[in-house]
Amino acid sequence: MDKFNLEDIFSDPIFDELIAETPNKQVKRIDPEFEKFQEIIEWIKSHDGKEPEKSRNMTERKLFSRLKGYRDKPEMIKKLAEIDELNLFDSQNTVLENPKKNLESLDDILNDDTFFEKKDKVDSLLDVSRYKRTISAADKYSVRKRASHFEQYEPLFKLVQKEIANGTRKIIPVDTEKNIIPGKFYVDNGILLYVLSVGDYYIDKNGYRNAKLHLIYENGTENKGILLRSFASNLFDKARHGRMVTEVMSDVMGETTVEERATEYLTTGYIYVVRSLSSNPEVSKYQNLYKIGFAGGSVEKRIANAENEATYLYAPVKVIATWEVQNFSAQKLETVIHHRFEDKQLQISVPTANGKIENPKEWYLVPLAEIETSINEIIVKLNS
Repeated sequence: MDKFNLEDIFSDPIFDELIAETPNKQVKRIDPEFEKFQEIIEWIKSHDGKEPEKSRNMTERKLFSRLKGYRDKPEMIKKLAEIDELNLFDSQNTVLENPKKNLESLDDILNDDTFFEKKDKVDSLLDVSRYKRTISAADKYSVRKRASHFEQYEPLFKLVQKEIANGTRKIIPVDTEKNIIPGKFYVDNGILLYVLSVGDYYIDKNGYRNAKLHLIYENGTENKGILLRSFASNLFDKARHGRMVTEVMSDVMGETTVEERATEYLTTGYIYVVRSLSSNPEVSKYQNLYKIGFAGGSVEKRIANAENEATYLYAPVKVIATWEVQNFSAQKLETVIHHRFEDKQLQISVPTANGKIENPKEWYLVPLAEIETSINEIIVKLNS
């Protein structure tokens, strides 16, 4: 074996690699405020977008106080903005002065929000575990809000639930995010949802195709800001049990649409029967006097002002029966019912406050059982 002297060793290229300066690695500093703010974010995620409130739950109340404290301090808003993936600092924030309080009882202490900002005091009461993060993409979660005009979409959910029950549709594992398109139904965390729209596609900072979605949920909420990849990650998350609802063949072939078929479940109004609670002897003397009417929305709202309306004989009324009308005009059904009982109509005159005489025409002298039987027969005939 050849012997190497020092000069040979120093001139060897391998030696150059050994003594090459190793670049300094930047040590990422963990800011405790980032960790505490992340705890708020994870809590909101695990509660479907609901912010912590000032409740009796110690953990929730602590996080509520912490978030309130951050929002009251512009310097904290600026510091935490880079990790504010839920846009919790979107609204205008005002710095509030915290006056000193006299804490004389346990209730005073528990009602003092600043108590929950003191880590050393809270840690002795609580042992809060950190939630694991499942994805690092920004805007993974956006807050759901009450859906405006949910009544427009409710028939779709009724139809899809019926088709799932009778086997026309099936609930299956999710295949690919490429199939997330408007008009499709999914199940996320046990809630049926409808993809109303998909915004313009773009390539995000990670090189993936993304888009903003508008989702409608069966529980009456909507999400207008969730991103395609964030929603897809929800569906593929085993803990959330994401599923896809198969489509109906006639919809796929373009012969029908779910919106067209859902008209079967579109409520057009309500037929109601009420009894007068008038103390007027000319009204109370009748045993089988009922008004048969129509309401486009809530019957309770329709009769709320009965004491001030001639059609209700200027007296409160009691609801005896109601029918929800779907797939045909409730107002036309009312006309048919009135025609059926035309010979039972009570001719009655009611003086108004200004001295005029009103003649309500929707009161009938007929037994309730006969009214119910006739209305049911008419509805059955219309549906046949």
